[in-house]
Amino acid sequence: MRRTFSVLIPALAAAVFWAGPLAAPFAMDSALAAPAKANADEAAPAKAGKSAKPAQGKSGQVKSDQTDAAGEAKGFDAEAFQKNFVAGLSGRTNAPAMASSDVRVLLVEKAAPFGGTVIYLVRGELAPKGGQAQPFTLFVSADGRFYVSDIIDLSKGKSLLKDAREKMRAADLQTLGHTLTTGTGKAAVVYVSDPFCPYCRTAFSFLMGKSAAFGEFRLAHFPLSSHPGADIACALMAWAVDKAPQRALEFARFAYTELPAPSVADKSAENMQKAWNQVAEAFLARFPELQALGADGAAIVEALGGSAWDASVREDMAKAAGMDINGTPVIFVDGARVDGFDQARLGALLK
Repeated sequence: MRRTFSVLIPALAAAVFWAGPLAAPFAMDSALAAPAKANADEAAPAKAGKSAKPAQGKSGQVKSDQTDAAGEAKGFDAEAFQKNFVAGLSGRTNAPAMASSDVRVLLVEKAAPFGGTVIYLVRGELAPKGGQAQPFTLFVSADGRFYVSDIIDLSKGKSLLKDAREKMRAADLQTLGHTLTTGTGKAAVVYVSDPFCPYCRTAFSFLMGKSAAFGEFRLAHFPLSSHPGADIACALMAWAVDKAPQRALEFARFAYTELPAPSVADKSAENMQKAWNQVAEAFLARFPELQALGADGAAIVEALGGSAWDASVREDMAKAAGMDINGTPVIFVDGARVDGFDQARLGALLK
């Protein structure tokens, strides 16, 4: 079997994933928390989803007469960016052997002019051979050499990249996640989480108790590498949204309240396969309709590899990456962001 769901290289994700560091709050599994901090897990971003890919010429430079789905990609040297990215990562601990072709540029948009050049917003994924692809969102110079987290005009006290960043985040939030339920309330809730994150499980139960306040409740998947099998659980919940929407919320309740987390000694290929199969078997025992995917856990895992439901999870994670989400849970209530399970603030927002 080709390993579609594979182990994240944590150092690589932490190095490239974010356009700027975000402190890890309490009650949250996080990729960027200090190593010694309890309950600090490393995020396992998956492949980018359905972003449009800029057309590239033989040189690897985005064609000047082409535009991508979000805006113009004129003048950005994608080939140089790919080479520089690989060179910069090559000396990092645990970094895999990578070629320029393993850096996939999926979307390029002009962010702001600066110093006689242009800064571009670049979204894509690192896809090392035999490893799980990891999405990234970066601000990069037109020549593909320099990455910047921000540029501040000191005379105005203003970020030159703020508008581009906020535009991207606002657009992503509108389409982030999958509707599990609607109600007579007014609040639009987007819940970014991992079914094996203990804080996510607590937050899920709390949110379900506030369902009368929901106008819409959307779930966005963010499985962590520290929780083997979470990616399979997320893909199966995505399957339910697509194939059994009337039971999608029931699938989620099972995943967040009953599904046992696999226990593995390490993240070897054999143990990861066991974890995936265990999760799939548990879902199959609870939801016989999953026989449409396979007769047992191993067959279901095989069917999920490279599927539209796998892609749906990857798309959630790619969007989350662009919103500086680096741990779980993150909850949006009518656009207001809550990092971690902050019961008091969520209660106030969901009155």
